[in-house]
Amino acid sequence: MLSVLLASMEISIISTALPTIVGEFQAFESFAWVGTSYIVTAAIGTPILGKMSDLYGRRTVFLSTLGIFIFGSLLCGFAQSMNQLIAFRAVQGFGGGAIQALAFAILGDILPPRERGRYIGYFTLAFVGAALLGPLIGGFIIDHFSWPWIFFINVPLGLLAGAVAWRALQLPFPRRKAKIDWSGAATLSIAIGAVMIALEVGQDGWTETPVLVLFGVGLLTTLAFVLIEQRAEEPIIPLRLFSDRAVLTATLIGMSAGTIAFGAGQFLPLYFQDSLFVSPTESGLRMLPQMIGVTLGTFGIGRLIAKTGRCKPWPIAGTAIAVVSALVIAGISGDTAYSTLFFPMIGLGFGMASVFTTSSIVAQNAVEFRDLGVVTSTIMFFRSLGGSLGLAVFGTILNGAIRSEIPARIDVSAEEASDLIRSPEEIEALPLIERTAVIDSVAIGVGRVYLVCAGVMAFGFVVALLLPERPLRARAGISDAMEQQQHPSPAAGE
Repeated sequence: MLSVLLASMEISIISTALPTIVGEFQAFESFAWVGTSYIVTAAIGTPILGKMSDLYGRRTVFLSTLGIFIFGSLLCGFAQSMNQLIAFRAVQGFGGGAIQALAFAILGDILPPRERGRYIGYFTLAFVGAALLGPLIGGFIIDHFSWPWIFFINVPLGLLAGAVAWRALQLPFPRRKAKIDWSGAATLSIAIGAVMIALEVGQDGWTETPVLVLFGVGLLTTLAFVLIEQRAEEPIIPLRLFSDRAVLTATLIGMSAGTIAFGAGQFLPLYFQDSLFVSPTESGLRMLPQMIGVTLGTFGIGRLIAKTGRCKPWPIAGTAIAVVSALVIAGISGDTAYSTLFFPMIGLGFGMASVFTTSSIVAQNAVEFRDLGVVTSTIMFFRSLGGSLGLAVFGTILNGAIRSEIPARIDVSAEEASDLIRSPEEIEALPLIERTAVIDSVAIGVGRVYLVCAGVMAFGFVVALLLPERPLRARAGISDAMEQQQHPSPAAGE
């Protein structure tokens, strides 16, 4: 659980530090990429490493991914430019994304689906809760130390998690001979990278030749990936999984919630600091209502699933509440009272928790043990993909608002408007007219982000209505797998 907490927190801990980092490196237009690079490589690494855990054992792959995450954290702390930080965050994300997927897969190994609700609730609380507490912890570090320590703190905690995992993960593992689908992994990586870069570059013009070329590369490599997966002996993402309506709907709902949790989660702290001029610590504290919602959702829904054996009602209710909450937040302005946002933030947290808690259980319950790791990593992959797409699109929306709304208020060009977005202290020191233009423009941009979020969760609500209701199995996945083997050869320690 500690490793899940660390990996999830790294998605959001950067949010309250970004205004300071942007001010130090003078690179506002790269703002979104610090988060996007982490989520993109997390999305790439999750299905690849999840599949490897099905083939070679959870313990070996889990410890390897934790090592990648720790190494990436060290590199981030020593970054000397925004480009270096973005690159090192990519290394960190490759390990961080898989940590979360493997932790949920391990739960599937040792617990029957009906009992997973309670424990997945705990892990979801760590997963989503850490993402929401990240801004608070990041703000405290920025106020009392320096920004590199938001990365250095992962090293001792990560080593502790690795030591515990080394001793505790002594799981029997039914071996099978197979090989990794490296062609599929390569085409998937190129497809995701091309689309993400296109979304980032596209803020300067969606019809520019480089943007169209990147989207074209993304489309072609996606088609190539599908063809490769149809023929692969051990595909990275087995397309047959999506023929099961439970897996398909759980994937789409999880992707919708991931867009909100990881895509939009960094923008309210930016609004609090750049429009309301609160400190990084207070900015993090103001995100705590979402944590309240996550806590209510994870513990309450996890226990209800264990008690009733039902999953379908909870994502329906959660997505509906999230839609209303996002619409309220979308109405923010430069002088919105914090009390107006308090309950909608609780609603968003509850909505995300309801989806994250149920989607993994539904998908795991629909497959055999041999596919447990890959279906879990697939759910996490699309959850991360939703976040990375959302973060890139939302960053484009915010940048577009800055570049259009500020020039509409004062006599500056779009490029000069972007230069006005500095550290909160520098914004507050601007002349009144310029400061007011920045405050209002940031609020408008963040409001537009949450308006799109409402639409995304409305889609999730429709999909949740189509979720099939199936009885949850009463046996743990690994028990069934070991019993089914005619000649078991478990390897302790894997």
